[in-house]
Amino acid sequence: MADPKSDMMFVAERFQSALEAANPATGGVALADLLAEVMPLLPLLIELPREKRAEGNFESFEFRECFTVLTLVGRRLALLDLTPTTAIRVTRLALESVGASSDRQVERFAQHAVAAAVEGFVLGREERVSQVAMERAASGLKPLRIDGSIFALVISGAHEPAVLSDTVDALGRAMLEADVELAIVDLTQLGEPNPERAIAVFAADEIAKMLGGQCVFTGVDERWRAAATEASIPMDTMQIAANLAEALEAARNSADRDAKERMPGWRTRLRGLFS
Repeated sequence: MADPKSDMMFVAERFQSALEAANPATGGVALADLLAEVMPLLPLLIELPREKRAEGNFESFEFRECFTVLTLVGRRLALLDLTPTTAIRVTRLALESVGASSDRQVERFAQHAVAAAVEGFVLGREERVSQVAMERAASGLKPLRIDGSIFALVISGAHEPAVLSDTVDALGRAMLEADVELAIVDLTQLGEPNPERAIAVFAADEIAKMLGGQCVFTGVDERWRAAATEASIPMDTMQIAANLAEALEAARNSADRDAKERMPGWRTRLRGLFS
């Protein structure tokens, strides 16, 4: 009786050797990383004997499970920024490691397997492109020093709440490091308001108040007000201006604070919080 553990070790070693021999173009991705991504697929391939692959009953549970994992593997290879050619080559090597591709009678299975991996690769590529676009957009979300007493944060595009939270935290750190208490946050070009995004961006008000200052918001339309209401954010305690010009004027007209009233002890502790 065959030992499944021994079979798995043999196939894994065979796949690793084939991968090293082929040395596909990976764009800097280590072959060990490719091996790790494909390893969960190998036991499923082992469990499909040649007879079943040759029968071509691809609607059975065993095949559906295998093709699902192949789709997931294709997605993971795309997220590693591999090319389609390399992803297909890696998939073929995995199939060949259990004799699933070199046999003409099971080539139809191999074609279905590659198609499943390609489907996953397309999904992963779309996800990766979206991820890169979001990262590029987020990289431009930086606080802008207006003058000696004001920072402005102009947010454009559609960003995940986590990105917005990081951006607002960066605003707080910049204000703290520069000993600035006034901020302007413009939401005019920020898309897709929802409660989670509202919580993230309106946190700038709390941060400014923690620093002993204030934040003036612009671009707060009915959509943002509705999102804030849904998130139980008290808008009546915030300062809101119709546009950037009015926000700048309101910030500059804010009363100067006596340095003794700025609670340097609290600011020291806040520097530790934002560091």
